[in-house]
Amino acid sequence: MRSLAATLVLILLAATFGVLAAWQMKQGNFDALLGAPPVPIGGKLYPSLKPESVRHIRISGNGANAAFSLGDHGWQASSPWNDRMDPRAAVAIIHFAIGMRVEDFASAEDLTPDKSGLGENGVNVRLEDADRRTLVHFKLGRVAPWKAEVEGQEQPVATVYVQPRDRHRKRHIYLCTGDINPLFKDGLKFLRDHRPFYFNPVTLQKVRIRSDQGDLTLGRGSPQDPWRIVKPLDLPTDPKAMKTLLEGIFELRAARLSDKSAVTTPAADNPVKTRQIALSSFGSDAETLLDIFPPESPETRDVKAIVSDRPDTVFDLPIKPEPGLVTLANLPLSVNELRDPTLTHLNIQSLRGISIRSNTAPEVLITCNPPQPWMATIDGVTREASEENLYALLKAVTSGRAIGFESDAATDFTPWGLDRPFLSLRFLGQDNQALELRFGIDAKGGVFVNRLGTPTVMRIDPALVSDIAVRPFEWRHSRLWSLSRVYLLAIERREGASPPLELEYNDGLESWKARRNGADASGSLDPVKANFMLGMLEGLRVTRWLATDDAGAIASLSSPSLSFKIREKTYNDQGDFTGFSDRTLTFAPAAPGAKPGFFYGRLNTEPHPFLLDSETYRRIAVPLTDD
Repeated sequence: MRSLAATLVLILLAATFGVLAAWQMKQGNFDALLGAPPVPIGGKLYPSLKPESVRHIRISGNGANAAFSLGDHGWQASSPWNDRMDPRAAVAIIHFAIGMRVEDFASAEDLTPDKSGLGENGVNVRLEDADRRTLVHFKLGRVAPWKAEVEGQEQPVATVYVQPRDRHRKRHIYLCTGDINPLFKDGLKFLRDHRPFYFNPVTLQKVRIRSDQGDLTLGRGSPQDPWRIVKPLDLPTDPKAMKTLLEGIFELRAARLSDKSAVTTPAADNPVKTRQIALSSFGSDAETLLDIFPPESPETRDVKAIVSDRPDTVFDLPIKPEPGLVTLANLPLSVNELRDPTLTHLNIQSLRGISIRSNTAPEVLITCNPPQPWMATIDGVTREASEENLYALLKAVTSGRAIGFESDAATDFTPWGLDRPFLSLRFLGQDNQALELRFGIDAKGGVFVNRLGTPTVMRIDPALVSDIAVRPFEWRHSRLWSLSRVYLLAIERREGASPPLELEYNDGLESWKARRNGADASGSLDPVKANFMLGMLEGLRVTRWLATDDAGAIASLSSPSLSFKIREKTYNDQGDFTGFSDRTLTFAPAAPGAKPGFFYGRLNTEPHPFLLDSETYRRIAVPLTDD
């Protein structure tokens, strides 16, 4: 028979197990009694944390405390300032908590605060949900001397000591990947947003600017529409300049932030005319206005500024250019900086004609009737137009940019020489709409352009006009001649003053014979090289046609470095054989030296010499014999 003591022990054990079972059913584990087990190496410290659930952040450490909440206008601080939190800092804190991977761990008793940095200098981080329930609570220590390898990262990443402060998890200290300690320096000032503007570029509708150059307004009808200058003139904007402006406004940062109560700004009864930048978004009548006060002296590097949605904060904004820093000096704030400087926006696909009128040459008319090629008509004669010069012209007028705007209200164009333009380009589209550009030179040699029918005068780089071919011979197609091996009989090839190499060609057999100094040289002739040379000659294209009296070409071609005398069979329109014809093609260097960039050339049946690039010359000058 059991004793009374044994019975009591069994009853107590049963009660204890019953309590533990009920506790386990309620809590899911015994962490509250025994403490949570350590997170294994390689695991995440907070694997279930979701960024969208975080609505409040509390930071304390180094004598500073801060509280932040996410609302309709982003992350806002309620202490130690009533101001906006830098949203990038909030994202960094949340993603650090999510991404902390355990590299090692130890019992809290085994690491001293001096070694881990988890003493008085540690930073407490608490993340809470919308109901202010704690999601994450940990203390951040110092950076450890060890680095961790992280997949996707080229360099090892830092590790820091972290101690969870959640209930039942304080017994272990972890070595985790990442480091956000720099965010918490200098009284947590880096958690405060130093950017005066915080906006979504996609929903931005209007930008209003008041600068030293005047007032202007930029706007767009929808997020898909391009930006335009609305006031003082209706003008298209330069997309590159608009990108610089919007990115600059977004990234503009203050060198310092101050509470308005501690800074002296111009009083309301003694106002000064400030520079202003104001932003408005679609669906809202509110305007966020940045007032920028004048510099205190010409040497001042920062200016005071206040923004309407942060009335208690004064910004010290950098005003002078600084490498690697967005300053007010980087922002295009005037009409001429933001307007589109492109000469035209031609629809090249619909272009059907171009008239080129120069005061030094006859009119050139370039026309196209797809799918036929572009044709050039000069003095009533029509021939295929130069593709290279057409491309250069279209590139000049569609990619060329003004370097200055002289007037938007011109009525007398005499000051710019546009009353008597030295060049006029008229473009005609398939819908019969026309656009004409007039180019003039003023008394100082400046070059200007005006679109006929508009009051705008733009200054351009003279080099832009030099890319436009105006002389008739320049519009000749680059193809040199019509040469076919079907009619070819012989080629006499001479290099400098050397004896010529006489080549006979049989198209039926596709074979060559060679003679030099009256002796047979066929044995030393390389037929592969001869065929290559013939192919180059058949498709020969000039780099640029030159004037008939080009002095350089005339002088150089008097002593040619390479010449070809071509003999061909000729036939009439009915296909009857009529005899033989000879054509001579000569080349000479266009510049002194062993490797000139170009060579002059002339075909004896053409009045105009031409330029040929050195690479093409090298190919047709390849040696054909082994001797």
